Amino acid sequence: MATKNLQLNQLTGEKTYTEIVFQKVWGRVEAYRKTHPQQKIFMMAFGDTTQPLTPTVVQALVDATNRLGDPKTYTGYEDITGNPTLRKAICANYYQQNLGIKLDPSGIFISDGAQSASVNIQELFAPDNKVAVQNPAYPSFVEGTLLAGRTLVNLICDEQNNFVPKLPEEKVDLIYLCFPNNPTGAVATKECLKAFVDYAKSCQAVIIFDAVYSPFITTPNIPRSIYEIAGAQECAIEIGSFSKMANFTGLRVGWCVIPEALTIQNTVPGELNHLWRIRHAVKFWGTANISQYGAIAALSSAGQKECQEVVNYYLQNARLLREGLAEYGLKCFGGVDSPFVWVKAPQGLSSWQFFEKMLQSRGIVGIPGCIFGSSGEGYLRLSTLGQREEIVAALENN
Repeated sequence: MATKNLQLNQLTGEKTYTEIVFQKVWGRVEAYRKTHPQQKIFMMAFGDTTQPLTPTVVQALVDATNRLGDPKTYTGYEDITGNPTLRKAICANYYQQNLGIKLDPSGIFISDGAQSASVNIQELFAPDNKVAVQNPAYPSFVEGTLLAGRTLVNLICDEQNNFVPKLPEEKVDLIYLCFPNNPTGAVATKECLKAFVDYAKSCQAVIIFDAVYSPFITTPNIPRSIYEIAGAQECAIEIGSFSKMANFTGLRVGWCVIPEALTIQNTVPGELNHLWRIRHAVKFWGTANISQYGAIAALSSAGQKECQEVVNYYLQNARLLREGLAEYGLKCFGGVDSPFVWVKAPQGLSSWQFFEKMLQSRGIVGIPGCIFGSSGEGYLRLSTLGQREEIVAALENN
């Protein structure tokens, strides 16, 4: 007799981020629109990009499509770990050239975005491994842990510690770190990351480092990769993505790095890399080859220049929104090294009360901070990945 997956069942009934956003957040917006049809609504809830693909990427996609349309140049399946040229470009152009970090292409695995890589990577580890997650956190880290039936440990991030967690007080096996952080926009110093690397090495734990927003870092001396920390290749997996820096939210290309040097208690160097390669072959036969050609173009000299312009556009949005809200007396965090502005609710309002106040007074729609965890209560996350005109209009709206 077939029975349901009880781990999956515990995530039903408006318990996942997606369900809450589309049922409760969007539901409240639609209800408000019906009673206030003249009110202009400014959507700053979703982390979706709005700018077009850059010219270099578009040309690469057109060229790739034309090759696939010709029987003489048609190709089918790619290498399931990713297009070799793309994996080399990530190592040479993204890590070596930009960050001075030397990685081997054999450690790069191409995925269909950061979310699937960051959640699925748990399959590399034993079911009884204990997982530490920042609170507030990107919800998929928590949901993926619950889906796997693992014990979850919260690393509290609040205003008092600049939204950067302290080391776990108990022994854990996996540690999710996300910097620049989604939702708070906080960044971690080298000293902070070194402490986590030292902890992971001493406990033979593994750091799963979400670096999706690292291209947005502008503050000097803030690491853009966990591998800027000595010894991190022995204890950390890094997740990257083209979604935000190159507007690839529709093309779906990301990567994870599993260095040969990464080891845990019962492994030797290279073993975890090999095991992930096996898992990859069992469950995932590669990202769309057209999308990967676009990613290769994004890492070219011209492509990187264009992508930086995209990042600068969103950062300018963030600066305008942060400064504009501050003029209205609201306390804001993030928005400097991140496209997210983390706004503190005034007068002791709850996250949902603040959500309603911003919707009704300014037409601004964000995500209540409590959705990201208990430490997010009393905050609202606003995304600045939208159009400049919307940001300006929202601030001018009375």
